[in-house]
Amino acid sequence: MNWQTHQLLALVNLVICAGIAWACICRLNSEICRRHRTARAKYSLLLAGALASGMQPALWGSWPTVGGVLLAGCVLAGLAINVVRWYGQAHPMRREEDQ
Repeated sequence: MNWQTHQLLALVNLVICAGIAWACICRLNSEICRRHRTARAKYSLLLAGALASGMQPALWGSWPTVGGVLLAGCVLAGLAINVVRWYGQAHPMRREEDQ
């Protein structure tokens, strides 16, 4: 790959990871994450991974690969698909008998 392709992949990866980080921050501010440690840990780890992946060229001097960008896009798509569940009463990590 040439220099422009590396820069384009890095920019696309940064934008995708910024979307993941935004979704995680919004989710960490929710009532569910205030009450449930596992949900808080899940979104905190996902936020840390998104920041590390998005800032990969600046932090470690290595360029993201096509596979890494595709993985980040799939994670963002998974978060976007579940956004409907965030506004409901039930949480995916809550058992039926706890409601």
